[in-house]
Amino acid sequence: MVELLGHLADAEIVMAGRYRWAISQDQPPLLGYDQDQWVARLHHNDDQPDELLTVFTGLRAANLRLWGRTLADDRRRVAMHAERGPESYELMFRMIAGHDRFHLNQMRQTLRQLREAR
Repeated sequence: MVELLGHLADAEIVMAGRYRWAISQDQPPLLGYDQDQWVARLHHNDDQPDELLTVFTGLRAANLRLWGRTLADDRRRVAMHAERGPESYELMFRMIAGHDRFHLNQMRQTLRQLREAR
């Protein structure tokens, strides 16, 4: 479970940069990253869940404020993802929402299985 919190925090860190690059630069390149290597090499199993949540919630709040103050033209600005090609700021923002929902459901299933195993 801590690994998953670390992954969500990492994703928010990465997306914070990507949003800002897409808005402020003309078609900037975006690197892909291996999320499993980040979790393993950043030793998220050793992290405190409350610290990971603090990082995540602070970044999420900043990213939501950024979204709220961007114009429609800025939301259509595109960056070039190394693996997926062109991605607009708006698409990236929607993708992270789906990413969150997927992992929240994953957490719910894990908790349900743990409860049933007792």
